[in-house]
Amino acid sequence: MSILKIFVSSVQKELENERIAVTELVSSDPFLNRNITPILFEQLPASAKSAEVTYLEALHSCNLYIGIIGFQYGRKGPDGLSATHREYLEAKRLGLPTYFFIKGDNSQDTRRDADLSALFRTIQDEQHGHVYKRFTHYQSLKEGVRSVLLQELQARGVSPSSEERQIAEQTIAQTSDFDSGIVERVDETHLDNALCREYVSAITGIAEKDLDREHVHKTLVNRGMLWKNGEAGSFHPTAAGLLLLGSHPDEVFPQARIAANAYGGRERGDPIDRDDIREPLPRAIERTFQFLKRNMRHTTRIEGFSKVEINEYPYAALREAVVNAVAHRDYYLSGSAIRVEKYADRIEIISPGLPPEPITLEKIERLDYIACSRNPNIARGLSYFERIEEQGDGLRRIVKESISLGLPRPQFQFRDGHFKIIFLGPGDDMLKLKIQSSRAVFKIDHDQLAELSETQRSIIQVLLLEKEARVPMLSERLKISEQAVRKALKPLKEKGLIRQGGKARETFYELNERGES
Repeated sequence: MSILKIFVSSVQKELENERIAVTELVSSDPFLNRNITPILFEQLPASAKSAEVTYLEALHSCNLYIGIIGFQYGRKGPDGLSATHREYLEAKRLGLPTYFFIKGDNSQDTRRDADLSALFRTIQDEQHGHVYKRFTHYQSLKEGVRSVLLQELQARGVSPSSEERQIAEQTIAQTSDFDSGIVERVDETHLDNALCREYVSAITGIAEKDLDREHVHKTLVNRGMLWKNGEAGSFHPTAAGLLLLGSHPDEVFPQARIAANAYGGRERGDPIDRDDIREPLPRAIERTFQFLKRNMRHTTRIEGFSKVEINEYPYAALREAVVNAVAHRDYYLSGSAIRVEKYADRIEIISPGLPPEPITLEKIERLDYIACSRNPNIARGLSYFERIEEQGDGLRRIVKESISLGLPRPQFQFRDGHFKIIFLGPGDDMLKLKIQSSRAVFKIDHDQLAELSETQRSIIQVLLLEKEARVPMLSERLKISEQAVRKALKPLKEKGLIRQGGKARETFYELNERGES
C-alpha cells in the first residue's frame, strides 16, 4: 500500500502544541511512521506561490483530512474565510474522509468566537457525515487521532502487529495528565506578570511593550496555561501554567524544587556552596546553570596572539541536562526534588522518575530510543524560554557536546526510581579540552597584527602570559628603554587592545579582554 498522507488543519499559532502532537504521534509509532505522512503547512518547502495556493495544492495530494478546532476562527482572507475553513471546504469538495477533533468539553463551547461557532455548528450537522471527537488534553488527542488512523489503515488492509500495537500504547502512555490539570486552589493572580508577557511575546512575536492585558490573558487561555471555571467565571492556572509562570510555584507544588550542592572532594560532605532553588521553571533553570558555572573550573590557553577560555564542562550540555530534568521529571512524586551535585571529578543531575516503558536504560545508552515528553505542555512552554531547537533529542546533544569538548561520554543510570546523568570531568589537565565559544577572550585579527611593530607584538605576548605589567617590567623583559615602552604602549591603547589601570607609580597595563561567556 502507498503511504497514507494526512492533512492537518487548524489555526496554526493557537494550536501549535496540538499540531505537534499529531506529528509526534506518527514519528514515535513505528507502524504509523511506516505507513503515514502528516502534512502541515509550516513544514512544507519554501515556495514562491501564495500561502493559499501552497496549502491547497498540498491538500490535493492527501488522502485524509484532520481538522483540529480550538477557540479562535483565525485570520480571514479576502473571501471572508479563515485558512482552516477554506481547507475544510476544499477537502469536502475533494471527497476526502474528514475527521474533526474539538478542544474542550461542552461547557467551553461558549468561549469559541462567533465565526468559529458557526463553523462548528456545520461540523456538528449530521447530514455532512463528519466524525468529530472531543479532547481535553494532549494525550486524549493523540489517542483519538491514533484510533482514526488505525481505522483508515485497516480499511486499506493494513494493521499493526500485536507487538507494534503494544509499543504504540506504551508510547502514548508516557504522557502524563499532570501538567494539564487545573489548580483550583489558586487563581490567575498567582502568575508572574513579567514571565507571562515574555512567554506570550515569544509565541506571538509581538513586542512585550505592545501587549495589552487582554491579549496576554487570551493567549494563556488558548495555550492551556489558564482555564476558566464555567460556573464561577474565575480563571485558574493549569499545573504547567503555575510551574512555568507562577510567582511561587512551590507553594502548591513543593516538589518543584532543585537542590544544588557543590562539594570540594569526590564524595558528599559539607558543601562548599549550596542553593535551594524554588522559582518558576525558566528562572530555576538559569539559576541552576549559574550555580554550576560558578562552581566549575575555568582557565585560559594562549594560541598565537589569542587567549581562549577553557571551561571544565560543556555549557550547552549542562543546560540541556537541567532542562531535561525539569521538563521530563515525574511531578506526581511529590516528595522528591531534582538534585544537582558538583564534585571535584564529576557533576550529577538526578531527576525523580524513570522514563516509562518501552524506554530502557540499554536503549538510552545506545541513544536508540523514541522520545516522548511526559509533560508535553511544560516541555513545549520551556522551548519558548530556552529556544530548544529539536524536541526529544536532548540526550544525544548532551553526549555530542561532551565528547566534542574532549570529555568522556556522560553516563546514564537508573537508581531508586530516579534518572541520573553523570558528567565526568577532565581531571587535572584542563588544557587538553577544546574551547566552547567561537569568540576568544582576547584576539587580534590579521589586519591589526600587520599594523603592529615588533615591540608592540612583544608587549602583547607578555600580557598574554601575565595578568598585568608595568613599564619597568616591560623595559627589563624586552631589553628596551622605558621611553620606548611608553611610545609603543600608546597606539595599543588607542586601538583598544590594552587598557591602563592604577595611577602614578602604580600604573599598570592589561589586555582589553571581553567579559566571561
